[in-house]
Formats: sequence, C-alpha cells, structure tokens
Amino acid sequence: MSSLKITERIWQNPRSFSSEEVLRELENLLRSNPDYWLKFTSSGIIVDYKPSRYLKMDISPEEMLGKHLSDGLPEYLVSITLEAIAYLNERKNQVFWKEYQYLHDGEFRHAEVRFVVLYDGYIVSTHRDITERKRLEAAFLESESRFLSMAQNAADSIVIINDDGMIQFFNKAAERTFGYKQEELLGKSVYFIVPPGNNERRYRYLSRYLKNKNRIINGMGRELVAKRKSGDLFPCELSVGEFKTNSGTMLTGIIRDISQRKMQEAEIYQYRNHLEDLVEKQTMDLKIAKNVAEEASYMKSLFLANISHELKTPIHAILSYAELGEEKANSATPEKIQEYFQIIDASGKRLLGLLENLLDLAKLESGKMKYIYEKSCLKDTVKHVISELRAILEKKSVKVIFEETEERWEAEFDYERIEQVVRNILSNALKFVPDHTNIEIKKIEREFIPRKTENYVKGIGLQIRDFGPGIPDEDIDKIFEKFIQSKQVKAGTKGTGLGLSISREIVNDHHGLLYAENHEEGGAVFTMLLPRKREGL
Repeated sequence: MSSLKITERIWQNPRSFSSEEVLRELENLLRSNPDYWLKFTSSGIIVDYKPSRYLKMDISPEEMLGKHLSDGLPEYLVSITLEAIAYLNERKNQVFWKEYQYLHDGEFRHAEVRFVVLYDGYIVSTHRDITERKRLEAAFLESESRFLSMAQNAADSIVIINDDGMIQFFNKAAERTFGYKQEELLGKSVYFIVPPGNNERRYRYLSRYLKNKNRIINGMGRELVAKRKSGDLFPCELSVGEFKTNSGTMLTGIIRDISQRKMQEAEIYQYRNHLEDLVEKQTMDLKIAKNVAEEASYMKSLFLANISHELKTPIHAILSYAELGEEKANSATPEKIQEYFQIIDASGKRLLGLLENLLDLAKLESGKMKYIYEKSCLKDTVKHVISELRAILEKKSVKVIFEETEERWEAEFDYERIEQVVRNILSNALKFVPDHTNIEIKKIEREFIPRKTENYVKGIGLQIRDFGPGIPDEDIDKIFEKFIQSKQVKAGTKGTGLGLSISREIVNDHHGLLYAENHEEGGAVFTMLLPRKREGL
C-alpha cells in the first residue's frame, strides 16, 4: 500500500505510485470509458481491444486479435483506418477524427472515431456511438427549419437581434413593411429601423432592455415609431421574446404596423367626441328640411290659389260679357257691343297666356321643350319686345333707355324663346317700377363657364335694370323657383310666379346664365348671358 494520503491522485503524481497501481488505475479508467477501443501496430495488426455496451459490431473482438485490420475489421472501417494510419505516419502528434455509419440488427447507427499514436508507436482508435446525438441534431435542424419557414411566412414583421442590438434575421414581411432587403440590415443596429430620436421613452426602455441581463420577458406589446427605407415614419407595436444560443442570448421582435388601426381609433375618437355636435347638426338639418318643405307646400298652395284666381278672372269676364252681349244685342249701341267684344278678346288672350305658361312649364319639366337654334340678333329681339310693350310703357310713363348702335349683337339661340325671356323680365319689372321712371338695357360681353361644362366660352347678353323697390335679400335666390314669389307679389301684386322660373329654364337649356341682384343705387338688375356659339356644347 502506498503511504500517500488518500486525497492524492495517481494522475497528479504518477511517479509517487508503483507501476502496478498506475496500471490498475489505467485499467479502471479504460473499463469505465463507454467507448470501444482498438489497438494495433503501425503495420495494421490488431493487438488489443476494449468492448463497449453502447457500440456493437457484428465481429467479435476476440476474432480480431492478431489479424490484419483488413481481415479483422468490418469493411466500412478498413478504409477509414488505412486513411488514419497514412495521416498519422506523417503527423504523429495529431489526432485523426471521422464520423461513420454502420448497420447493426437491421438499424443504421452513427459513430465517431478518433485515432492517436501512443508513445511506444502503437495506434489506438476509440469508437463512440453518436446515434442519439445525431437524432437530436436532426430534430434540432428540423425544428430550426420549421421555425425559419414560419418566421419567413408570418404576416407580421419578425426581427431577431443579439444582445448588442445587431440585426441577425429579417423576414419577408419585414422586408415589405420597411422596404429593406435582409442583406442590407444584417449586422446593423436595430435603431436603424427604430430611430431613438422618435422614441425617447421607448428608446430608454429598449436601451435598458438590451443592457439588463436579468430582464423579464412578458410578451406584452409596446407602441413606438418605426422608420421605413423611404424615411417615412409610422406607428407600430413591438412584442419581444428571448431564446438562448451557443453564441449568446437572442431577442425576437414581432413588429406590427398599426397605421390603419391608429387612423380608425382617431376617427372613432373624433366621432365619439363630436357625436353630440353631429346629432345637433342633423337635428338642425331636419328642422331646416322641414321648414323648407312646409314653405314649399305653402308656396305651392299659394300658387294654386293665385293661378286659380288668374284663370277664373278672364273666364268670368268672357262668360259675363258674352251673356251681357247676348241680352243687350237688340238694345245696346254698336259701340257698346264692340266694347263687350274687346273685353272678351283681352280676357281670352290673358287666359291663353296663362295656359301657355303652364304648358311651357310642363314641357320644361319633362324635357320636351323644342328649340330652333339659329344665328340671330339679340338687339332685334329686345327692340321687338319693347314694341310689343309700348302701350303699357306709355300708360305708366316708363321710358326704356336702350343702346342704339349699328353693331349686330349676334349669337346662336332660339329667337322666340329668348324673346319670351326678355318679355318676362320686362313685364316683371313693369309690375314693380313706379310711374315716370326708367328701365335701362345694356349689352354685356364676357367669357363664362356654361352649366355642366368646364371650359370658358365667349358670351353675349343683357343687363336690364329697373328703378323700382328692388328685391328683398331673402327673395333673391327664390324668385326663379317654381311656386315661389317675391314678398311684393304676396303683398298685393298679382302674378303666378311662373314667368321668371320658365325664363331661367329656357336660359339654362341654352347653356346660359340668368340671375338677379340689387343695384347699389336702388332697383333690381337682371343679367342674361348666352354663348355666342353652340359649338362644343
């Protein structure tokens, strides 16, 4: 027995122990080693072995002893062993290592072998079964491949960074979101796509997160601002995960673009905060619509009452004077009979005018009004209307001031319909102007954009100004509407309110403009503007 302390070890002080003890210790080590050992000479003769319960060969070790390796070893080891001997003959201090596959009990297994040269020139090969390790490696590779496939095809952006914040992985969704290719960002700082200047609080959080080795991963998302390759900033949500690798800890960031969600949230917030205003506005709109409908209904009723009165008056006159003429035919003087016929004629013409207005209105509303567009003189049209109204003008002592020039005011229009418009405007003015006043008519020329078109055209038209009371401000936009009359009409001036409405429809059909306004010095001004040519309309 050795006198050394029990705490001392042979391999710390081998010279302090006897050869038998050292050999016994070596034998114990060899037996406890799970590897399969073979010892052979440099010429390839197998001289010793150590079996293993983990690695089984089809040839018994005892059968190998004394044989050349080409006879004693399985074929799959012969070529490896010869390669190792050749290698170690040149590099005696090196280790030759290789993996191989063998078949045992119908199952393919994996092993690795190491060859070393001993001090006495012998060569030892140690064989270790690595089948389980290979299975785990294959499972890991499969798992890694499955992860990469899922990560690459995920709908959200996935970015993997190391502990230093350098990008190690950048999936396809991230490429689409940020506009970079993965190769452009590998090895670059994550702050390249999450700039700290736009995320002061988040930057501090992210910086602390990377520096803190004892961080807690809770998987909760945090909102921050990210940056695309184009320089555009957008809101996103970041969720972080963690996993360990041989090269250190890796952090997985799942980034979701929440621009659309933020817009929707802003709209909902805006809507929620202004819901009361919206309800109030809609209520007000309903009240206005109700008032407009009631006003329209009232105006329509008033119109029907007026038109009824206008129709009854000439009809009663015709019937009354026809009956009176029949009674007085034998006793009345010829002058008196002639007076009766004149009243009947005037009433019939008045009735005919009313009916023609109603028919014109029906045609305009149904789109069946027919026009004959010809090159005509607007000045001649005005002169003809003035001639027709001369009797009324003289009766009211109203003078029409009209430009008399040799120039022709030519445009392409339906002569009779534009004449009707001018007649309606002048007749309307005569209802309101005081006696012994004037009506001014001027030619105007300017470019304008016709209705339902986008381009300017050259126009010619008239401005008709009277010196009456003007139009109430609230009626300026209403006098051209059907069933609606100015307050002067409702105050006592008789009329159906159709003349101006029909006039505007006729001018609109000509792609022209007709509008009214009050003159700053008093009175109303009606402006009619027509295109000089219809080409392109």
